[in-house]
Amino acid sequence: MDSPGVDGPVLATFHRDLIFVNKVLGTFPTIERFLRQSDPAVRSVIDIGCGSGALLDYLRRRMNVEVLGVDLKPWPMAEIPVVRANAITEPLPEADAAVTTLMAHHLTPEENIALIRNAGRSCRRFLIHDLIRHPFPLAAFSLCIAPLLGKEAAADGKLSVRRAYTPVEMSEMVRTALAGTAGSFTIDVSRFLSRQVVDIRF
Repeated sequence: MDSPGVDGPVLATFHRDLIFVNKVLGTFPTIERFLRQSDPAVRSVIDIGCGSGALLDYLRRRMNVEVLGVDLKPWPMAEIPVVRANAITEPLPEADAAVTTLMAHHLTPEENIALIRNAGRSCRRFLIHDLIRHPFPLAAFSLCIAPLLGKEAAADGKLSVRRAYTPVEMSEMVRTALAGTAGSFTIDVSRFLSRQVVDIRF
């Protein structure tokens, strides 16, 4: 999906399949549940690597929050406002919270550390939702989900699980990013290791 040659109908199919995968993982309700655990309440959210914008559309309807997507390759069919930016190196819009889903495994440890630090300059909270590298979720995806996807998304999904970070690796990156600051974090790992959510508070 990161390939510059992925565009047009192929990219549209990717987005459709990614929405399906997020439904299977329960991504959107999970992000909503975490965002509601905030005092003061979250009123504005940016989604880094927002893709089709489906998550922000969901949050806008469910939580009545202001939303803005940030993406290197904004999808013209997105139904939410999106700015083109490199979230690792460029200033981000200010918001109560930033979220990113299924993106951390596409970045190197150094890039993830830089992303966390950058998000902390404009947001008081950052939720990182991603896969977990482990044989069980790889087998579950390969047997139960991949057959229901297009061939490109199926191949990308398997590669994504293999490239994902373990909770221990993720924790180490976050600790490095927050070193010398007052920031704190927790990691929530789902049953059967289908996903992890890092909740960072700056």
